[in-house]
Amino acid sequence: MSDEVNFRLAEPVDAQAILALLVRLQRESDTFLVDSDLSELTAEMEADQIRLINQSHTNLMAIALNGTQPIGIVTVDGIDQDSGELGVAVLKHFQGYTIGTNLVELAIEWAVDYSMLSHLELTVFANNALAVHIYEKLGFKRASTFSKHDQEAYKMILNIPEK
Repeated sequence: MSDEVNFRLAEPVDAQAILALLVRLQRESDTFLVDSDLSELTAEMEADQIRLINQSHTNLMAIALNGTQPIGIVTVDGIDQDSGELGVAVLKHFQGYTIGTNLVELAIEWAVDYSMLSHLELTVFANNALAVHIYEKLGFKRASTFSKHDQEAYKMILNIPEK
């Protein structure tokens, strides 16, 4: 890993590299799920999505870069006018360097300063104690417990202060 990791909003020019990152993240993790069939997405389609996301006050896509290579991603998908679902993933080789925490903090700052959302929510497996601890440290609260893929999971919520 280079000494410096940069964090920024995704740009349309990043589309191909983001698709490659998502494919790799799906291969590396059984907790990272993408709604779309990645094999059906083209770089042009992804670039169009990124353009739309960057114009939205309820959606976010930001990346962590090691040099020019994306190594982590955070997204907020607007569920409705008030809530957005947060997702974050970092390549295994780069885990343990607070990159995921920094990506979540970036999403929280975006939600507070820019979005129209009143809360962020996420789902995390209960046995992922480190992730649960980090989310709680960042202000998320456990809202409910349920079964997902035959494992216990938590829905966690972070209320965004009114502007």
